[in-house]
Amino acid sequence: MESKFATLQNIPEALRPKSVLAPRGRDLALTMEDIRKAGINFPLIAKPDIGYRGFLVKKMDTPDQLRAYLSLYPIDFIIQEYLDYPEELGLLYYRLPNADKGKISSLTLKDFLHVVGDGQSTVLELIESTPRALLQLEKLQETHWQVFKNVPTAGERVGLGVIGNHSKGTQFINGNRYIDAQLQATFDRIATKIPGFSYGRFDIKCTNLEDLKQGKNFKIIELNGVCSEPTHIYDQSLSNYFSALGTIMQHWTIVRRVAAANHRGGAAYTSEPQMIRLLGGLRDYHRKIKAALKIE
Repeated sequence: MESKFATLQNIPEALRPKSVLAPRGRDLALTMEDIRKAGINFPLIAKPDIGYRGFLVKKMDTPDQLRAYLSLYPIDFIIQEYLDYPEELGLLYYRLPNADKGKISSLTLKDFLHVVGDGQSTVLELIESTPRALLQLEKLQETHWQVFKNVPTAGERVGLGVIGNHSKGTQFINGNRYIDAQLQATFDRIATKIPGFSYGRFDIKCTNLEDLKQGKNFKIIELNGVCSEPTHIYDQSLSNYFSALGTIMQHWTIVRRVAAANHRGGAAYTSEPQMIRLLGGLRDYHRKIKAALKIE
């Protein structure tokens, strides 16, 4: 139930994409004016201010498409510039309060949903013969129907997604082997510029990993908190389920250490009534979405 937009404002402006908040019920004309003033052009990305797993995140190509989308759901949205960087990754970092240095504990590379041409099959036929793409066929019929009849050349890669989430068909690849001292130092510098930050996953768009290590040509599109997962565990080559559970438990232990250190510094723990209210708010939020989906 945390505001992604509020969290985004804590990231240095030079490191985050142009973004505006579109509160529910606000005059759409005012929102369009905010978008113009922010220098955000179409296509752009619309995402719920409170969301997870790519829920309702969508690329918008035209103003009419955006207006229709915002008017459908009674929730706050973030409007964000579309970053045409070729790479996206998730980087989980933690640093105990008052420590000089932290640690990158997970690095996930993302391979967006795609099919590869054979010189004979249409895009639709390639989707139907690619299990990962076939799972997304219903959504692709809405977003990529215009390329279904195309016949890609042999070896040609046809992109079918721009949202880097597992539930959208993106494949997660364990990139922990690329974590080195240079990447660590870059994110030590970034993390110290974010007030109160001790643990979370950076979702990043960049030109390539080497540029990211040098701290250039990248943007942080989201910063997720203690609910962040070490998403490298979803790499299909890491098939040991219990090892994945162990990795999650290790990160829960880190969260406990961070929380205890903050508590010793005067931060209050979330009380049981507060937690119940948060869970109740999440339930009500879902009810709003479900009611809107029935209209759709």
